Amino acid sequence: PSKWLATAQSQELITELEASLLKNSQSPNSGFAHNLIEVKHGGKNPGTYAHEILAVEYAGWIRPDFRIRVNQTFIDYRRGNLTVVREKKNDYLAEFRQTRALKMAISSVHELFDMMPELSQISRQCVVANLINPIAVFEAIPLPVLAEKLYSASEIGKLFDVSANKIGRIANDNNMKTEQYGEYHLDKSRHSDKQVQAFRYNNHALNTFRHILIAEQEAKEHALV
Repeated sequence: PSKWLATAQSQELITELEASLLKNSQSPNSGFAHNLIEVKHGGKNPGTYAHEILAVEYAGWIRPDFRIRVNQTFIDYRRGNLTVVREKKNDYLAEFRQTRALKMAISSVHELFDMMPELSQISRQCVVANLINPIAVFEAIPLPVLAEKLYSASEIGKLFDVSANKIGRIANDNNMKTEQYGEYHLDKSRHSDKQVQAFRYNNHALNTFRHILIAEQEAKEHALV
């Protein structure tokens, strides 16, 4: 999940979702809009939780076939194929449409649970409710999807206006490529289409880089005096 969160696409989605919730009068100071991603430690349901839209988007990212099912369900709904019309009690066509929609949703639910076995029982219920009734309007419900945000050397370099190579050298000199500071991921090489192993840094590493770079700058200033 952290690898998906590090992509530019996921960050753009989060930004757009925050703007959409704010536009719909869900201010950043109330409700769920200000807490699209939340990590809970301890308690009855520990884990990382996220807005349901992010949950479905992440599931589609790791499984293209799941994304196809969700998109097809949306298309069928827009075309009216999933609309349940109860003009008469013996409206068999409406019952058939409802049954088909339920089967599609249940199939999608099973696939999602297979991909994400760590989901809590509460989150499973939320996913079921959202996918089984696609024509209903649901409140924003947190679902466990994402881990702590991780940064590449290039991203950290841009934050501090230094090169990615410098960040890498600092990390090597200070033995920072450990679990305390992040984790390794497979990334696309900058020089070819091959995948390479690259270290992604967490917030603790980010603060460590900040202190090291500040100390380095102060040392340079003292040397000039």
